[in-house]
Amino acid sequence: MAAMVKSEPLDSNSDSSPDQKRKKMKMTEPNDRMTVETALTRDGRFHDNVFIQTFTLVESESDQPRYVEMNVLVDCLDKQTFKMILEERNATQAPTAPPQAGSNLQKEDETNSIQLPMSNTSIETSAAGEPPKKQKHSVTVPDSAETLKILRHQFADFVKQMKKRYYKKKYSGVLSHLRGEFGKSTKGFSEVYTVKKLMELSDSVCMIIVEGVKQGTGFLLFDHYILTNAHLFIKDKIAYVDRNYQILAKVTATFNKENPNGSGVKVIEVKPEIIDFQLTDVKCGRHVDFAVLELQDVDTSTGLLCRSSPDPKTGRVCLIGHPGGGEKQMDFTTIIEREKRGEAFRRETGKNDRMDMLINTSIEENREKYDMLMKPDSTEMTYDTFLFHGASGSPVFDESCQVISMHTGGFPFKDEGVKSVIEYAIPLFTILENFLIEMMNRNNVEILTKFTREALTGLHSRDLIYHFIRHLLEEWKPSFSAALTAVWETVKKNENHLKMKKHLRTWIISEKEVLEKIQKAGNEALKEFMLENDLVKLSQTDDDDVWLSNRRLCCKYIQ
Repeated sequence: MAAMVKSEPLDSNSDSSPDQKRKKMKMTEPNDRMTVETALTRDGRFHDNVFIQTFTLVESESDQPRYVEMNVLVDCLDKQTFKMILEERNATQAPTAPPQAGSNLQKEDETNSIQLPMSNTSIETSAAGEPPKKQKHSVTVPDSAETLKILRHQFADFVKQMKKRYYKKKYSGVLSHLRGEFGKSTKGFSEVYTVKKLMELSDSVCMIIVEGVKQGTGFLLFDHYILTNAHLFIKDKIAYVDRNYQILAKVTATFNKENPNGSGVKVIEVKPEIIDFQLTDVKCGRHVDFAVLELQDVDTSTGLLCRSSPDPKTGRVCLIGHPGGGEKQMDFTTIIEREKRGEAFRRETGKNDRMDMLINTSIEENREKYDMLMKPDSTEMTYDTFLFHGASGSPVFDESCQVISMHTGGFPFKDEGVKSVIEYAIPLFTILENFLIEMMNRNNVEILTKFTREALTGLHSRDLIYHFIRHLLEEWKPSFSAALTAVWETVKKNENHLKMKKHLRTWIISEKEVLEKIQKAGNEALKEFMLENDLVKLSQTDDDDVWLSNRRLCCKYIQ
């Protein structure tokens, strides 16, 4: 733990106790050719513990704080104010006595060697039979003083940069931050099993080319349906998808584009009719940007729908995509939590005026997206990745190899190539929920059946189907009858259907509004469905008021 110490000018002749060590310190002996270290020792107001610890001086009243070496002469530091930063010595480090005034202190610029500890040791045994003690020897590395000075100078700049980047005031804070980040980076994705599993799942990732429009990334979702970003079909604010869901450009999906020599690549054409296309403005509440495409041929890869999962708020993630239209790439990164997004933007600014202008311009050009990410209820995931242009539509995996979101965009700017301040992804469950509702509204029974069959094979995607059935009942309309029947018939063929039926029964009992819908005259299709599938038994009375007035009576008819 670092401590900060300040003192009065070194030329002060007043007596001081160790308790006065927090006063400002100025170097004021212009006629004395003493070094900083000697001056501090002669000053006499610092406790001996100060010299036992490792300390550095930092110029405190300048725009760009400067680190001062102990061998610098005092006369060049006149009238300047510094902070003394103490680093407590590790318990394994032996304390050293404070340097004596006027002693011939060893300094890097006064010698041509550095003393380094050797790994081998000699053993001494006391006459009293005490346990042997190891005695370390040192070895001299010749002509290394200049190298050490250069490294120390560079290290000071590095520490300044780290403090500024991570908003830390002390070097110890930088160390703690780096230890934390290193711990995150080595956990989870360093396991061989996880990496192998990601390699296997990456077979479902493909490069999407919308001819004459854009290039991006997509992945096989279920059956032979591809999920990607809708903005890949937009160029110069013109959508290449008409109102009849016809794609106005040739689209291909390229799988296995991994080997630089081009071997093993499989190109599959996409059918001209798009299954779903949703691109909502940021201002329209729930922001979505996705398209579901149908392949001409059935690919042998496994769809990732069964591995879909709600997104975590923290932790490490992995993106797999085709940035720049090149070979498939992976990037391991860390989720930037919502409350830390502002810090992530600020971290990139302040380096120079040109960079600030580029970044601020990018933010202004994407102001709606910026405001969206900064909202307290924002559901988007943010992170820092090198996968941007061309990687839109890439799946984002968590450390359990579950697909949690789809990479969508960022805040790009050009500075020696294209860079981005921060990137974001839309949660996969948000996309899938919107997709199911659209298929329900369009009464697309075929897609709902295929989707449900695949989703029931996954733990979290199974929950998605359960909540979709609840949505159908809560928002019930006679037009939903075909969709509800198709989904439930698929559920009945799954081994977990009895468990889902039990959960639905329990939920129906607790929801008065659903019971009202079931009992309401005109909902004959819903009544028939509930009775036929033994989800609820309806009252034989025609008096709806009696049915609704007594909850217990209602529950008596429910199994």
